[in-house]
Amino acid sequence: FTEVRFLLQKKEVQAIVVAQYTQSWGLYGLMNWLPSYIQDQFGVPVADLASFTVLPYALQGGVGLIAGVIADTWIASGSISVRRCRQIMQGVGMGVPAVALWAAASNAQSASEASAYLTVGLGASALTLAGVSVNHLDIAPSKAGLVFGIGNTAGTLGGFVSVAACGFIQQATDSWPAVLGVIAAHYVVGALVWCAWVGDK
Repeated sequence: FTEVRFLLQKKEVQAIVVAQYTQSWGLYGLMNWLPSYIQDQFGVPVADLASFTVLPYALQGGVGLIAGVIADTWIASGSISVRRCRQIMQGVGMGVPAVALWAAASNAQSASEASAYLTVGLGASALTLAGVSVNHLDIAPSKAGLVFGIGNTAGTLGGFVSVAACGFIQQATDSWPAVLGVIAAHYVVGALVWCAWVGDK
């Protein structure tokens, strides 16, 4: 545990921990509660939910591939630093979902409209694959596995807490906008901490 303690004192590792925690809070909260939100808020029958809830995750796959190509191209060309690349990818990958959630909570008048907002948001979240998901290799190549494990543990904890917390918030407030707002806040906090603390060595 000595190495873990040492690594956790570094702000670059703390950036990974916070980003993984908050990002997973959003992703797993939405993954688990999106069908209930669409059903409860807009009265969509269970049999029709797939048409509103599958596309965001399908889009993530394509965006993830594109994100890697863009990041590698930027870094290889020397047009931006590794740190700036990670800031952009993670910042946009958390900022767009936050805006999309706010838009869905405040503006969506139909299931199709809410699904469109969330599809854009969750699709953009795959940009983080070129952000926090590879940053352990930037900052600690010889300890990348350990740093990845630390971040992944934080992400697992965020997802675990989120599923229960979102259910509690919805039950306590009877408000899906409140649930979406809390998820959006996690994305914003994670993006800000990441952009401030991320390292590239």
